[in-house]
Amino acid sequence: MVDPDLNSLSKIYLALVQRKFKVEACNNPKEFLDRIKRFKPAIVILNTTEYNIYSKRLKISAIVAVDRTGEAVSELNDGDVCLKKPVLVEELIKAVDKFI
Repeated sequence: MVDPDLNSLSKIYLALVQRKFKVEACNNPKEFLDRIKRFKPAIVILNTTEYNIYSKRLKISAIVAVDRTGEAVSELNDGDVCLKKPVLVEELIKAVDKFI
């Protein structure tokens, strides 16, 4: 999971960890790309508005959080989920469950 907003990042991280998901979180896109190689996640949670990291390029299923619609949305994999920020925990968990 990558997001520059530390409040949002920690809220999402805690919600997932409390539900027993194994989670890696960061707010640095370069660190995120390195972690993907090491962690090999089943899904990623991205803020494409801030970092221009697209799930289609990563070739990993994603939950994409966007502040606005636009180019980022057009770069999704089939089956990806796009949520508008601020993302509600209930929405996020529903999206995560879709991939499990």
